Amino acid sequence: MPLKELRDKIAKHAKGTHVSILSQSEIATSTENIPTPAYDLNRIISGSLFRGISNRTFTLFVGPEASGKSSIICLCLAEAQRKGYMPIIIDTEGSWNESFVKRWGMDPTNMLYIYTPWIDKIMVTLGQIISSDDRKIALAIDSIGALETFKLVDDASGGDVKADQGLLQKNIKRAMKMLQNIAINQESMVFGSGHFYGNPSTYGSPEQIGGGKYMRLAPHIIISLKKSKLFENDDKKKIIGNTVKAITLKNRYYPPFQEAIVEIDYRKGINSYAGILNLAIEAGLASIGGSWFTINDEKYQGAINATEGLRNDKTILNKLDKWLEQTGYSTINENMAEATKILEKEIVDDEIDKNDKLNYLDEQKSRKITSKITKKK
Repeated sequence: MPLKELRDKIAKHAKGTHVSILSQSEIATSTENIPTPAYDLNRIISGSLFRGISNRTFTLFVGPEASGKSSIICLCLAEAQRKGYMPIIIDTEGSWNESFVKRWGMDPTNMLYIYTPWIDKIMVTLGQIISSDDRKIALAIDSIGALETFKLVDDASGGDVKADQGLLQKNIKRAMKMLQNIAINQESMVFGSGHFYGNPSTYGSPEQIGGGKYMRLAPHIIISLKKSKLFENDDKKKIIGNTVKAITLKNRYYPPFQEAIVEIDYRKGINSYAGILNLAIEAGLASIGGSWFTINDEKYQGAINATEGLRNDKTILNKLDKWLEQTGYSTINENMAEATKILEKEIVDDEIDKNDKLNYLDEQKSRKITSKITKKK
């Protein structure tokens, strides 16, 4: 049967299903992207200093508290807002306010704010967004780790708090599917934040992302953020912010496990040029000798001055972007890649063990029933 004829036949009988030739599919095509607040972060997401996160994408930022998750999400929402997207924030922790979004460049008069920690209410909210069929939404949920079922309130009010029995994870899985649906079908961008839990493995990767196994499956991109202190002038005396190591744990659009550095200065905001000096050295566009850097025959003492020299060179980013395209330069964190493989194997083995146990119980149950029937005879 010809391809187009098969397409029409499936579309006729599978109502509500998107069926098309892949090259002609709107669903399978990203129409635009928004840059993140840092050039090197753009690089590990898309392979380009200028392209960041595509629409029809669900991006999850994970890491410990105060690692910059909310700030980076807010900056992405601000850029999306400038491009005509409708920002919606679902705040589960009560940590977003007008001064916070203004600080990172958002217009609080043109965004929807929803506060609830209850996963049940969030699913209702997402259902309303889906049924609205609005396009170009920039939706963020911060954070998924703070979610709880409303059943907790009912149990507590009755004086009998019962075990969750896996209900929360099941509902989070359903919500993740709804978020996927909004991103893909409504030409939108979805952002989320989550938490790591468990002890670090031998490779330095936190064990799991809170919220269940589907938290690793639903997002198109997962970015791990690990913070350290940012000092003024490298003198280790005055702390002025955080240096955040960003690693793509998952990326459907570019090879994963790429690593970048993001600097968040409490006074100046995010340093968009963090990591660019090292990239310029790798590309041969800058050189280092002791504490001195040379860029276009100009010498600069110290990394801070050299980075300012890069800012003043209006051609450096275009040269670097072209070099990235030509060379396919990579900063893959091999330890994180290996640790993730081990974790994924553990998850698979755990599922196999569960299935084996269920099969064993079914077998035992079947034997008991057969034994009772035999005795009756």
